[in-house]
Amino acid sequence: MPARAWRKSSYSAQGSNCVYVARIPNGWQKSSFSQEGSNCLNIAAPTYDAIKIRESDDPDVILTTTPATLGVFIRAAKAGRFDQLTNP
Repeated sequence: MPARAWRKSSYSAQGSNCVYVARIPNGWQKSSFSQEGSNCLNIAAPTYDAIKIRESDDPDVILTTTPATLGVFIRAAKAGRFDQLTNP
């Protein structure tokens, strides 16, 4: 697989909590955190300002977002802002 040119999101603050984006020109890539089998997260970044996300069990449903919006979501998830959704 060719090397990718990673770019830091302009919405990332200084420090370690940054979102980096790379163009993935050859289609979908499976998340390195996904186990073998089903229930895998796939990601594609056809351009630097668009990120596409899908779940392998339902590949026709695709979420398209921006690096900045995905960064906000990831930081909120890490901060526990969605924990009440799994523990009612």
